[in-house]
Amino acid sequence: MKLIDIFQSRATVKLIEYMLENRGKIFNQSLLANILNVSPSTVSRVIEPLVKEQIILFDRFDKGMKLISLNEQSERTRALIEFHDKIKRL
Repeated sequence: MKLIDIFQSRATVKLIEYMLENRGKIFNQSLLANILNVSPSTVSRVIEPLVKEQIILFDRFDKGMKLISLNEQSERTRALIEFHDKIKRL
């Protein structure tokens, strides 16, 4: 895995940063789009590689609402959490 696989765009970075700062919470796609000031389709596009890399968990609730959360069990996510926390302390 390369960093470009995780940090592909400004929208991806905004999503990851927001998810890291709000660990343990579950969001729907529309809410994240509003919070990040991007379209729901942008959220959908940027989470795809993050789901593939097991950083983000994605599920559909009752064939409708798309639920998104940080996969804190993933080794990659734990490394991002550690990096994020260290950067914030600097």
